[in-house]
Amino acid sequence: MKTFKSVLLLLFFAVICESGLFAENAYNFSQLGSESVDFIKQPGKWGWSDLLKLGVVVGGTAAIHQYDQSIRDFVLKHPKNADSLPVKIGEQWGGYYVLPLSIVGFYIHGCLADNNTTKKMGFEIAQGAIYAETISVIMKFGIGRARPYTNEGPSHFKSFSFFDSNNNSFPAGHVDAAFVLSTVLSRNIDSKFWKVLVYVPAGLTAVSRVYRDYHWASDCLFGAAIGYYVGTWVVDLHEKKESKIHLSSTYPPTIQYDF
Repeated sequence: MKTFKSVLLLLFFAVICESGLFAENAYNFSQLGSESVDFIKQPGKWGWSDLLKLGVVVGGTAAIHQYDQSIRDFVLKHPKNADSLPVKIGEQWGGYYVLPLSIVGFYIHGCLADNNTTKKMGFEIAQGAIYAETISVIMKFGIGRARPYTNEGPSHFKSFSFFDSNNNSFPAGHVDAAFVLSTVLSRNIDSKFWKVLVYVPAGLTAVSRVYRDYHWASDCLFGAAIGYYVGTWVVDLHEKKESKIHLSSTYPPTIQYDF
């Protein structure tokens, strides 16, 4: 189902974004294709700081893994919380409605209102979601971790469990999507208050996946890291490209490129 959502996002851009000449940041399908190649090449460019971040995420996930069963036991003792408003909000934030509607809404508004900011946001949410979902799906199939509701325990793995949802627990796909959405929104908002607050529903998505018994806590931590770092990479890339172009304030205006 998550793969299907990613395919829909990709088709959405293929249909509506292939217009205009390719520019530094045209936010169209051509740019998506070009930047996807750059994204695939990224691991080969990682430095010590990147490897350190990966180590912290892996170490944190391994640490939480030790408490996965205890956390699930606690959650199962409070079943009423699974139907609470915060859990429902989190479920929708990382689900099949808020993310696609955000992409379509921001991008179409940007095109119709000639607003490059909202167009950029729609593009970045979709781009980040595609990358994060691709990573998530590959890892799910390769690792094959059993979901909590199977009652096989947090350390049961069946590698290469293609299309077997019962063994696709790690990492949490809804959570990576939620953190892509929150990260892109946070990076494009000026208010420091909202920059922080926008992560609350993403956190609730992680809580909802645990309370719904679809994921272990460690699944959610790793999924959150995927969403955050992918969303950050996408926004950083576009900001870097924008900083290379400067329009002079003199007449006639001239464009200067910094390479």
